[in-house]
Amino acid sequence: MSIPGRRRKYTEPYIPYNIILMIMPKVYSEVLGEYIDIPDDPRIVSLAPSITDTLHKIKAWGNVVGVSLYCNIPREAAGKPRVGAYLKVSYKKLDELEPDLILTTTGVQRRLTMELRDKGYTVYPIPLPISIYGIIDNIVLTGYAVGKVDEAYRVAREYLDKLRSLEPPLHGSVYYEICFEEPYTIGKYSYINSSLAYIGLKNIFMEIEASYFKPDMDKVLEANPSIILYEMNPAKRPEKRDVIKMLLDRGWGELDAVKNDRVIILEPDTLAHYGPTHIENLIKIYNTIRDIR
Repeated sequence: MSIPGRRRKYTEPYIPYNIILMIMPKVYSEVLGEYIDIPDDPRIVSLAPSITDTLHKIKAWGNVVGVSLYCNIPREAAGKPRVGAYLKVSYKKLDELEPDLILTTTGVQRRLTMELRDKGYTVYPIPLPISIYGIIDNIVLTGYAVGKVDEAYRVAREYLDKLRSLEPPLHGSVYYEICFEEPYTIGKYSYINSSLAYIGLKNIFMEIEASYFKPDMDKVLEANPSIILYEMNPAKRPEKRDVIKMLLDRGWGELDAVKNDRVIILEPDTLAHYGPTHIENLIKIYNTIRDIR
């Protein structure tokens, strides 16, 4: 008897391997270096907010049976069972859902990916993007993984058309800050750096060979950015006046961005989120900056 759900193995009765290939499509994973067997119309658990966002956009939402605690985009994610956080899952909840496919990402989630695979789950990791183009590519890659290739191409094409419509490009230097426990900013290897460059803005730390790092406050003063983008922590939602006070307390009152009222407060997961909604948010930022310049 075959084992239902998450650990399907063709053991009894015997089915020739060439027949299995015909029944169950195989999708190659560059991350794992192997082919993954994924059934048609799979029951999917997504453990990354970006992937959950993508599944909704490519019309695979009906296949999603579970998500992570941090999957808040789209709003409909609130109605899906939560199976764990970014680095840990509840195997009891996972087994109750009997997923055919678990989608993860790379980076710090790589260990969880390997743990799930070793326990017999079918896992397909979607790479972390390092540019805005990687975000588009991951839409298509997710479509391949879940059998929604045509929809993925359609969504990717729509976003490419929207990005091409952003003319003329903006001009100016920008300092981006995101509030974790402490202030962090972005360097050369961040997809946020790539996105800001796409709309014409020069990140003042774009030469730093890192994704996220703690900023040198004196270097920000030296660079004198014309725009500041401040992305809030989900647990802390300050008013703009509170952010301006914080900047003044740092001695940044003479920065062009502060003097000219070009400090833009972003909701949590505006640019930090790297699913398709990231591109929608980037377009809103483009329009906001274009209107105030």
